[in-house]
This record gives sequence, structure tokens and C-alpha cells, in this order.
Amino acid sequence: MSTEVYYFSGTGNSLFVARQIVERINGTLISIPSIIEKEHIRTEADVVGIVFPVYYATNDCGIPLIISRFVRKLESLNSKYIFAACTCGRMPGTTLENLSKLIASTGGTLAAGFVMKMNDETLSKEKQDKMLAEQKEKLDAVCKYVLARKKGKLETRGIFRKIVLAPVLYLAIKPLFSRRYRKLSDSAGLPFDELIPLADRSFQVDAKCNGCGICAQVCPANNIRLVDRKPVWQHHCETCFACHSWCPQSAIFGEIVSYNQRYHHPSVKLSDMLMAKTISNRSYDPFAFSQQ
Repeated sequence: MSTEVYYFSGTGNSLFVARQIVERINGTLISIPSIIEKEHIRTEADVVGIVFPVYYATNDCGIPLIISRFVRKLESLNSKYIFAACTCGRMPGTTLENLSKLIASTGGTLAAGFVMKMNDETLSKEKQDKMLAEQKEKLDAVCKYVLARKKGKLETRGIFRKIVLAPVLYLAIKPLFSRRYRKLSDSAGLPFDELIPLADRSFQVDAKCNGCGICAQVCPANNIRLVDRKPVWQHHCETCFACHSWCPQSAIFGEIVSYNQRYHHPSVKLSDMLMAKTISNRSYDPFAFSQQ
């Protein structure tokens, strides 16, 4: 039986998790940005994994736009074992429930969904070491579950928490979140998912920008062009903040990242992120970028 693990990553957290899973279950690693432009995506694998970061969970969403497009393009899922792992710093909300519904709408079934809490650089060294140990233990458990082809585990918000949090989410947090994205996108009257790609209007660069073009190269959505050696965002943003996280000059800022620390996973290199846009693990050479 063959296994393919598809991933999307901006800071490298989800790439790290996807690689760890692939190593443990002897699967094939495939970057979603490298295939997302296909009209239809068909896989011959018996087991399909999807690894991605949680976005907009407080807005009762959680699924990045590119993941939604990817799932809708997948074909012939009815006979496949499908699992997902979402990475987050805090709470995933109903992300995995939403993904399960989306997969069901395409004829598949999400057999299992897991939440991976990732590193927070604001934690002490002792707490970071503890989190790393917990991540390893969790990854071992996830892979054991998948290898046994078990079904039914969906790590999501329990019914009690849903009831308790519902008034806060729908009366306070969701309206606040929507107002913020209307401001970021300089737009009004659009559904929330149409505001997200326009939120890049608030990105800026300062005098430290030297026109290296790393932001354009690392962007998984091909959303950045260099004009007079300065980045210009093209308004089909995934808000993954890869440009902000990987800028070698720390020159990118703006209201859109005002609540985000500049961070990327310490075990993931820039070359990994750059190659993720164009190739899958079938031909992955970790030294290819440095040799170009």
C-alpha cells in the first residue's frame, strides 16, 4: 500500500511535521503549492495525508484557502484512507471538523485528524524542550494510528466548549476579526474568505530591503513581484506570512503582521521552502538549491 503526504507551510512548522510523518510511515512527501495549479488532482495512493497550519480559527474557519482549493480538486477519494494533521500555536477551534465536512463534500472520509502544537519562541528553554518531547511522542502516536489504519479520531473542540464559547465567538470575536480584515484589505461588503487575499495591501517594506527577491521566491502563492527591486503584493495572498518570516533583512512589516513575531522552524532551511514550490519528495535533493 502506498502513502502520500501533502503539505502546505509558511513558517516551516507544517513542513517539519509532514517530513517527520513521512519518515515514520515510509510515505512520499508532496508540496501542495507545487501541484495546486492543476485543474484536477488524482492520486493512486491508498493512504492520503494532509498537513497544514491552522488559520482564522477564531473566525470559525481554520482551513487555509489553498487547502480548501486543494481538497476540492482531489478526485476518487471514496476508497482511500485519509488523515490530517494541523499545526497551531494555540487552539485549532473547529478546523478539523470543517475539513471533515469539506472532504465529505468531495466523496471522501476523513478517517483521523490530529492537532500538533508547535514551538513558541516566547517560552523558556525548559518549556521549549518539554514541548519538543511532547511533539515527538505525539508524532509517534499519530503514525502508529495511521499505520494501523484506525478510524474515528478527530481532535476538535468538545461539545461543552462549543456551547460555552459560542456566545463569545459569534457576538464578539468573529465581528472583530471581520472588521480587522475589512480594514487590512481596504474593502467592505465582501465575504470573509474574499477579504483574506486582499489583506496583503497592508504589507510594507522599510529601508533595509535590498531587493534580494527572497520574499517573491518563498511565497507559496506566487503573490509577490519585484518592481524596481521592491516587493509588490498581487492580492491573492494566503496570509501564510512566509515573506515576513523568511526575509533575511527583516525588512517586511505592516498591520497584517502586527501581532506576529518573525519566526520560522529551526529545523527547516530556506532552500527547503524555495524548492517546496516546484518539486515533491520524489526528486527531492536537499543540496539542489545551494548548487544552482
